[in-house]
Amino acid sequence: MADVFAGRYELIDPVGAGGNSTVWRAWDRRLRRLCAAKLLQQRHAGALLRFVREQNMRLDHPHVLSPYGWAAEDDQALLAMDLVGGGSVSSLVADFGALPERYAAELLAQLLGAIDQVHAAGLVHRDVKPANLLLEATGTGPPVLRLSDFGIALSLGEPRLTQHGAVVGTPGYVAPEALTGEPPSVSQDLYAVGVTGWQLLTGEEPPAFGPPPGRPPTVAGESVIWRVVENLMQPDAADRTRSAQEALTALAPLLAMPLELPAHTPDGESIEVFDQLPPLPEPYASLAAPTASPNQPASPDQLPPPEPPAPGPEKQSHPETQSSKRRTVVLAAAGVAVLAAASAIAVLTLDGHPADKNSPPPGQPPSQQSSEPSNQPTSQTTGQTSTPTTVRTGPITPVPNAAVKLGGACGWQEAGNLETTADGIRIVCRQQGSSYRWVKAG
Repeated sequence: MADVFAGRYELIDPVGAGGNSTVWRAWDRRLRRLCAAKLLQQRHAGALLRFVREQNMRLDHPHVLSPYGWAAEDDQALLAMDLVGGGSVSSLVADFGALPERYAAELLAQLLGAIDQVHAAGLVHRDVKPANLLLEATGTGPPVLRLSDFGIALSLGEPRLTQHGAVVGTPGYVAPEALTGEPPSVSQDLYAVGVTGWQLLTGEEPPAFGPPPGRPPTVAGESVIWRVVENLMQPDAADRTRSAQEALTALAPLLAMPLELPAHTPDGESIEVFDQLPPLPEPYASLAAPTASPNQPASPDQLPPPEPPAPGPEKQSHPETQSSKRRTVVLAAAGVAVLAAASAIAVLTLDGHPADKNSPPPGQPPSQQSSEPSNQPTSQTTGQTSTPTTVRTGPITPVPNAAVKLGGACGWQEAGNLETTADGIRIVCRQQGSSYRWVKAG
């Protein structure tokens, strides 16, 4: 039987892990639907305070993902969120490189809309970056972005949990004034949006310190989106775009142009956002279909039987990936776990405390002693960056395989697999940085 947290959430399989949390694909018994369950593993007061703060970040916007419910059991806490399986914008850029301007503008506009809602609620996100922007699995259709991870978000005017002078955020996306000790502000989020836009247009990671380089040669000087990005990235906050709405207005001429789909990379490859989650074990697969819309409970005719299902086999085969470049995607870039990864945020001066040595390791479920949470879930959502929990070694293929080549991309589920190229070279799938590649077998 699956481990059940607080008598409500059946933890099916871990899909991501961070410094102080593990993210599980879970079955919500009350709503009879799949969800992502972020299970905190640190016991120190700072993490619990952030947990309470995060579970209150419930923002009703189509491009914002926030918890719809939470539960506590013994010394652990869980956030329940919608399950989003299309990976993150970070993985999209890693797979396809610089995105076409109109496609990048679509993503940037959705992010600006989300940030505008966050700021209207009196909040500062403080960790806007591509890894925290999850994608719905829309294939070659229009992209659907959702801003996730409010673990270090701050309500303007509320007491800060950091020591005086601490700088919170991810290097490369932190505004210059934050590095000098200025308090969190809306303008600092907008700077991070600008750096994210720069990354969409260049396909590159920003430098950890100092501003990103100037306009790439592939972007014309009259580019509408580049002017928007450039104004958002102004090093002096006084010169920076003042609001997300102002940036959206400046982007409007480009957004008025039709979005050609499928969008293509400069070398002609279609840009696709596939579902990156492994198949569900039975009987969850049958219970989960047909599904309700992302933010709505299932209708009565869609509800499965009330009896809690027993999990199927622990290990399931993974579907074949659907394009050569998308095979580079690993669950470390998958969107189901961005919230977990940001729990281990790279901060310039860490805003937090070391993990409790008695915390359970990533992937270990909580005890089954439970109590029903007193709160009722309200609205929405989720996501997270994950790491592979298993590595499979595939069978040796004795015949040449024309679909693979030395230096080509492979998927994490193929790690360790041996193949023979069309010209007879023996190759093996190995991790290379944040992706996987076919390298010459030793």
